[in-house]
Amino acid sequence: MVDLSFGPAVDVTQECVRRRFRRASCRACADVCPAQVFSFSDTGVSIEKSLCIECGDCLFVCPTEAITGIAPRKRFLKNDTLAGPFTARAATIHELLLWHAVHGVRFISLEAEQYPAWMTALAGLNLVLRRRGETVWGFKPWEKYEVNVARRALIHIPQEDVTACAVQPGKRAQRAAFPDISEADIVLNAEKCMLCGACWRSCSENAIRFEQHVLIVEAARCTGCGGCEAVCQHHALEVTNKESKASITTYPTYAATCTACHRPFWSFHPDQKQCALCLHHPHGMRNPDCC
Repeated sequence: MVDLSFGPAVDVTQECVRRRFRRASCRACADVCPAQVFSFSDTGVSIEKSLCIECGDCLFVCPTEAITGIAPRKRFLKNDTLAGPFTARAATIHELLLWHAVHGVRFISLEAEQYPAWMTALAGLNLVLRRRGETVWGFKPWEKYEVNVARRALIHIPQEDVTACAVQPGKRAQRAAFPDISEADIVLNAEKCMLCGACWRSCSENAIRFEQHVLIVEAARCTGCGGCEAVCQHHALEVTNKESKASITTYPTYAATCTACHRPFWSFHPDQKQCALCLHHPHGMRNPDCC
């Protein structure tokens, strides 16, 4: 049967961390969605397309840019000012930060009493900007355009100096816009880590990588998807949403050959003689000489 509906075609691709890793716990899209379009189960993510209102909020928080079929809302830009008409639902702080960084917006021109949701969003934005040492947004007088009744232009008269445009959404775009800020924190427990490589092989952002005998954790590259945490069988990683200055943590490692199974392995300790697996088999069960 042919689907004749004209609803939003919102979808989630295989890039979604929930679809890549069964133990992934990311729920960024569901937490921000006002229409409860997204839900989760053991098999992944489900989408109720008929509920989608195409606000685009999910596009700005998805850590892997896995959401397709909808586009971010266009806003009206007048030099360094967001101008009307405004949507009833305000833009998220994530979106406003991109308007700030990419388009240099520093003002908003609206009628405060008519758009209380935008006032709340602006207050939240300015708190983040102050915390980051950025210039906060201010107000410009609300411009009430004349309406040409004779020509039935009863909505909004386009002005030559007003541009309708959108910002490129996504956590990666925010990372590029604010390279000195980390919005996620990766905590590694070196006592539990066995340097198996699952975390850095699963990380699509290269936030965790192994280079020249060094394990590197660069939180500023992290988009907070939690894929590394989901694949770590030893519970040695924890990813949390935490804003901080960008930093890089390095963990020197040492190459060795296991005295029990005679296989090469990596360790955080230069004097370790057995690999992590053999350490858990004290009776020589993995020793090839015993077989």
